Amino acid sequence: MQTSTEKSESRIKQFGEVFTPSRLVIQMLSKLPKTVWKRNQTFCDPACGDGNFLVHVLYRKLVRGHNPLEALQCIYGVDIMRDSIRNCRLRLLKSIQIFSGDEITEDHVKAVFDNIKWLCT
Repeated sequence: MQTSTEKSESRIKQFGEVFTPSRLVIQMLSKLPKTVWKRNQTFCDPACGDGNFLVHVLYRKLVRGHNPLEALQCIYGVDIMRDSIRNCRLRLLKSIQIFSGDEITEDHVKAVFDNIKWLCT
């Protein structure tokens, strides 16, 4: 069985997979103008990995009072790693529960499956 470090090194070599640390994501998102946080503003991460940027975007939308379902419906992500997409979807759904206190509904699940896509290579 591979350790997470071995898996990461292997995946970095094979797929160029790296993850942006949360503290850097927070710093980058903090530099965006306030107008990007208006309702129905679309965010797309073309190499979303496990969703670090998207989870922080969702969090920022929710703390600004956005409706959880509408916030999810404006967040898009794509990645070539199937397990990363699965993790991204799960993290977004868990974030709805954690940050908004809402129960996850079928509509939430549909939104993440519609908007977070695995790009087969």
